[in-house]
Amino acid sequence: MAFRRSVPQAELRAKLTPEQQARHGTDYQASRGGWLKPTKKPTPAKPKKG
Repeated sequence: MAFRRSVPQAELRAKLTPEQQARHGTDYQASRGGWLKPTKKPTPAKPKKG
């Protein structure tokens, strides 16, 4: 029986394109219990009319 080599996360991350890294990225927030996907934040722009 062969032993399975564990792959470091940094090695897996290095193989991703920057677009894939942004899509699958997570942020650590201790107050919310750990690693979570980042929430979409509004970008500064022109105010909405109406």
